[in-house]
Amino acid sequence: MINPDLARHDFYKLDKSQQAGFKKFRVVTVPKGTLLFKMTSGKAEAWEGRVTPWWSAVKPFLDDREGALGRFLQAKANGVNMTAMVRLMSCVCLDWNDLDNYVQVELTDDARAFWGTFNPMPKFSQPVWKPDWKNKNDEGSPKKALEQVKRMQLKEATAGFNVPDMLGAGEAWQLFIPNLTENDIKRASVIPGHDMTALAMSLNG
Repeated sequence: MINPDLARHDFYKLDKSQQAGFKKFRVVTVPKGTLLFKMTSGKAEAWEGRVTPWWSAVKPFLDDREGALGRFLQAKANGVNMTAMVRLMSCVCLDWNDLDNYVQVELTDDARAFWGTFNPMPKFSQPVWKPDWKNKNDEGSPKKALEQVKRMQLKEATAGFNVPDMLGAGEAWQLFIPNLTENDIKRASVIPGHDMTALAMSLNG
């Protein structure tokens, strides 16, 4: 089992930014064979031996009665693509991740994980006129600030929907599985988040 001793108090050992991603949470066991997905830029490759801990369930799981198919159907009903729907429901700031691809994996072992709802987030993680987001103390030049504003305006214009000031429509659920490695998952094909036809074939297959 992955994280066999994970307990509620371990949540408070996470980075503050990771804790802030949850509105509410509890510790659950995710069974071997559970299908997980995420929308992300790239393929959610392992980094320093670890796979990203952030996932959602493909099929209805515990409190989540929708899964990936439910999110897909919501996207179709709202006339947007999967990338846009996941951004809205999963509260992913425009400057955090382009959410280009649908990545699906299967757990190859049972796992203890944090399970909970997404915490609403602003559409931008910081004021768009702040030019150097890597240095919170550097206000930089007006030219640099204008370039930043233009980049963020382009991200908003190409988001695929009218982005509200706060992201987080309805209630959506997520998993945070610490210490996840490539040995713990089996990967499926990566699908572009804008390709609703390919996603329909995958999710209805």
